[in-house]
Amino acid sequence: MDIVTIVIMLFIGVFGGFISGLVGIGGAIIIYPAILLLPPLFGVPGYSAYIASGLTSSQVFFSTLSGSLKARKKNAEFSSQLIISMGGGMVIGSMLGAFLANLFDTTFVNITYIIIALLALILMFIKVESRSGEPVFNKPLLVIIGLFVGIISGIVGAGGAFIIIPILLVLFKLPMNTVITNSIVIAFISSIGAFIIKLVQGFVPFEDALFLIIGSTIFAPLGLKLSKKIPNFIQKWIISILIIVAIIQLIF
Repeated sequence: MDIVTIVIMLFIGVFGGFISGLVGIGGAIIIYPAILLLPPLFGVPGYSAYIASGLTSSQVFFSTLSGSLKARKKNAEFSSQLIISMGGGMVIGSMLGAFLANLFDTTFVNITYIIIALLALILMFIKVESRSGEPVFNKPLLVIIGLFVGIISGIVGAGGAFIIIPILLVLFKLPMNTVITNSIVIAFISSIGAFIIKLVQGFVPFEDALFLIIGSTIFAPLGLKLSKKIPNFIQKWIISILIIVAIIQLIF
């Protein structure tokens, strides 16, 4: 493994980990296209969509694990009911999605990613007032939504938080701080199945994944710590911009 590849993977891991903590996502929304597009720009052999998906799943797993350990300490915003219901559906769906991914070609995987990202972007611009008081959840609905998002996230190796966040904000009308704290934990639970499946399938090259993981695990807690100091509308715009950039990169 050459030094250029090491630096690229480390950079992607640092940036992805920091963003995952800052806005409560696993980082796949930027990690997946970055892994596909950055290496060739620096004269390094590119990765296939399947390897990029496997590397993304490893980054998501470890960055959300790191962020979840930090988020668990925020007891006032942490909701075990929300996490168990939606996370349970997502871990089943992500494993199914990881199996299904082998049935589709690169174009289909990328199109799936773009469609879900567009849906997330639309939801981000729907304005709703957050509910006050103790939130009440529809558990069956959480499980169903988690299952659907999990299948899609398993196909592209993502944790699915980039679609979880708009859903929790719009459908369940939760405050941004609560969404970020819980979404990163849900993304971690979801990533377990996809990461294990892709690891077993041989789509996670250890040397390449190592530097992604190092950067992610160090910087995810730092991003989560900073998230409490940033206004909600800025966090929404960061998520929206990341989604737009990812879509443009994959289209062109």
